[in-house]
Order: sequence, then C-alpha cells, then structure tokens
Amino acid sequence: MSGSSDADARAARGVAVLFAGVVAVLLSGCGGGGGGAGGGSGETGHVPVSSFVGQTVAQVEGGLPAASSMVSYDLSKPVTGAEATYGTAKDKGTHADWIVVVACADTKNLEDDTHLAAGVLRADAYTDAVARKAKDGVFDRYLGECGK
Repeated sequence: MSGSSDADARAARGVAVLFAGVVAVLLSGCGGGGGGAGGGSGETGHVPVSSFVGQTVAQVEGGLPAASSMVSYDLSKPVTGAEATYGTAKDKGTHADWIVVVACADTKNLEDDTHLAAGVLRADAYTDAVARKAKDGVFDRYLGECGK
C-alpha cells in the first residue's frame, strides 16, 4: 500500500502545482503584458500608452499585442543635439539600448490593434532631467502622431 500512497501524494502535489499555475495566470490577466505572438483575447489590462515613456524599445515591443504596430523615431537631435543614429549603420546597439521618451497612439490604452509612435533616445543620453521632461510630455511636440 505504501507505493499507492506515494503515488497518491505525488498526484496530489502535481494537482496542487497545476492549480497554483492556473491561479497565477488568472491573477496576472492571462499572461501579463506580453501579448506578442501569444494571441489570446488581447486583454491588456488597460495599459496606458503614456506608461511606455521611460521603458526600452525592447520592453515596449515585447509588450505589444501581435496585431499592434510600432514606429520609432530617433529624437537625439532635437532633445540632445546629437546625431540621429537609431536604425542606421552607425547604431551598434540593440533595442534594449534605446529609451522611449515619447509615446503616442491612436488609442489611449494599449489594445490589440494599437498603432504606436515612439520617440527614442540612446540610454546613455537618458538623464534624470530628460526623464522628467519626457514624463511631463515636453517632447510630444516632436511627433506628428501626438497631435501637438
């Protein structure tokens, strides 16, 4: 009988782990903010587009639902006076090396088909002063998509 109760105990632990996993997924909104290629219902938990300011391009792209789109603009010249290099041969970094300083979209909150426009700046140029201005929307005027 000892073998049977060991098997029963293992089965009970397996069910408990499975149940805990299901509860975690349900509490996190069916997968958290990682929409990506995961499909699903597209529910994003009403993430405001403005919350992308201060995140890396890689973080923002990773959280977009599959049907959403994103265009990024290098705002180095108007923000810091430096040459724009994002997406050029001179850009030796990755999307993790660029910070969003402006985020505008055709929706207020992230949705399945949001069309996002982002103004970006190299992380090494993202100072505390730039971060404050970005959070205050000072750089919104540089993107036509922001309507300013």
